Amino acid sequence: MEKSLLKKILLILIPLICVILIGVVLANIGIISTEAPQPNSHTVNATLVIDYGNDTVDTYNIELENATVFSILKEASKLYNFTFEAQYFEQYQCHYVTSINSVEEGQDNRYWQFYLNENYGTVGADFQTVKDGDLVEWVFQQPQI
Repeated sequence: MEKSLLKKILLILIPLICVILIGVVLANIGIISTEAPQPNSHTVNATLVIDYGNDTVDTYNIELENATVFSILKEASKLYNFTFEAQYFEQYQCHYVTSINSVEEGQDNRYWQFYLNENYGTVGADFQTVKDGDLVEWVFQQPQI
């Protein structure tokens, strides 16, 4: 092998080996991580109220990570064994709730609408994040907009 070619290979390999060794040492002492970053997760405790518009109201306490108004309803249905139906709209990447506990939209021109901390929902339920201590209400009523 030619001496100049060997020099070029060594000039590439020696710094590369040094960088690898430094990376291994830094990973072992915890300065850098070799694991993929985890998304920020935050467990929230929220209250879910379902108001059927006929003086029947159900209240549930839910604990969930990375909660949205929609995921709170979904989790409550699993934990407390009630049904709900929703239609997913791909173009909006969001669910539209059509029925809770067999109470279906359209009856007497009433629909399922949500409130967060007593404020009418202005975005899709999948996009509305829920924070610790929030009040999520699903109310069966005539449209508010």
